[in-house]
Amino acid sequence: MNTITNTNTPALPNLVPNRSLLSRSMPRGVLTHLTTMEDLRDTLARQRKAMEERDHDRSLSQLHVEFRGGRLTAQWLDRRKGLSEEMAVHKNAYSQMASDLLPARGGNFLTTQARLGEDGAKLSTASWATFARQQQNPRMFRTVKYRRDDGKVERMIRSMHSTGYAAYSNAEFVADALDAAPELGAMTVLDVAQRDTEIRIRLSATPRDEFTLDKPVQMLTLWNSEVGRRSTGITAGAWKLICTNGMGSWDSKTGWTWRHYGNVERIRDGVRSAIEEAQTSASGVVEAYGKALTTEIDDMLSFLDTEMGREGLTGTQKDRAILALTDETTTQGDWLASAIDAITLAAQDEGDLLAQHDMERAASRILIRGLRTPA
Repeated sequence: MNTITNTNTPALPNLVPNRSLLSRSMPRGVLTHLTTMEDLRDTLARQRKAMEERDHDRSLSQLHVEFRGGRLTAQWLDRRKGLSEEMAVHKNAYSQMASDLLPARGGNFLTTQARLGEDGAKLSTASWATFARQQQNPRMFRTVKYRRDDGKVERMIRSMHSTGYAAYSNAEFVADALDAAPELGAMTVLDVAQRDTEIRIRLSATPRDEFTLDKPVQMLTLWNSEVGRRSTGITAGAWKLICTNGMGSWDSKTGWTWRHYGNVERIRDGVRSAIEEAQTSASGVVEAYGKALTTEIDDMLSFLDTEMGREGLTGTQKDRAILALTDETTTQGDWLASAIDAITLAAQDEGDLLAQHDMERAASRILIRGLRTPA
């Protein structure tokens, strides 16, 4: 099981961070063979087996949470043994539990208080218990095994959901997608990024001998989250080899999503038609980018400032995009494509996959507005 070590945190932090479990990406400007969807399916199946996922329908009043020794641990109340095995708590699960249990920003307050020392940790433990006693509604807790930075394997709570939540693993999603649409097996895998909280797979049906350095190809993006961060989905977009920038469609109707509830068969049934339509939509994104290569921008900095502000990008994101205008992989000149390249390149520096996705979608909306604005 793959893990990452964050040198900015202690070996045993209060919460298990959002780890990278699998990362395979195309080097900039080099078309290589990363993996196949069949190999990815098998890798995810082995990973799932090693994690030994278990679901528990219990209430927060039946979960003893303790801030102690620089860690946050959890144990089920057990009528025979008193307390069950000690479990770690993932950052995602803690956020979900705290939102359900505590006042606004209460979770951050308790972890901050616990870091003050032994007395702070005891106060945080007592505060959590006071609120938890009142919460007797059943929830579904998903636990998995993970390897700590010190090499020890233990179980952790990775997420909490309503009891109506339909668990759908990454391994099941990839296997079902291949069963529903075998043509995925022949597509080029552009990028695989799997975190504890979600997985993103980027593919292209464009034949490998038709890839060129600085022209985009059609891209399909497959998403899933085992922990409730987002719906299962397939989206259309474009991707460039020179910079490995990805961009989704500007039209929200060209995304197909399925919430995790009820029978997951409806997800399996929807995959084939979604892939067919997504490829058609992706061709529209590639065509729009081609037009952007000949659409001139009078005042690039003013244009970017206005458009990125309209999309609600942060100051840091704006600064990174402005800096990316000078990158050697960005289309040179004052073209609309140059602005789009800069934003999608800056998006790659987002540490969170969903934040990166949001920034790429912003770029696609700026693209279509730029093409629609009279010269």
